[in-house]
Amino acid sequence: MKNAGVFFSLSLMLLFVVCCFMLLNIQIEDYSMLQRRTKNDFETYTPVLYVTNKIHSYDEVDKVCVENNNGKGVIKLSDAESDTYLYKDKSKLMELCVIKGMQPDFSMGQALMACDDFDVKQDKNKIICEINGVDFYVELRSGVAS
Repeated sequence: MKNAGVFFSLSLMLLFVVCCFMLLNIQIEDYSMLQRRTKNDFETYTPVLYVTNKIHSYDEVDKVCVENNNGKGVIKLSDAESDTYLYKDKSKLMELCVIKGMQPDFSMGQALMACDDFDVKQDKNKIICEINGVDFYVELRSGVAS
């Protein structure tokens, strides 16, 4: 009878340990999935939000436009003293600020973040973008001067 009690206690303890390891394994898998999802969301939506906020900050009549540089779309943001260009170079979203009237040298831009895909067009009061597979547009509240 004494051996049955010890066997039952050890069996119960073994069951508890096995359940703990299973629970720990499930939590590790969930955590790694959450990390992958967070990294993917960061890489996808951070450039989208950056470009959207940058366009909104320059949203005045004739201050935001899309230009072509060697067949690639470039967002040009202007103010009284400078022009800022947003574009993709290799696998990075780049930003270049130059003094008003100077010719931009796109090799001198500052890398902001990873960007695998960047395409931009302008349609009247909209800047239509595709960044990292996300299609979106930014409506210019100021409009375009006629």
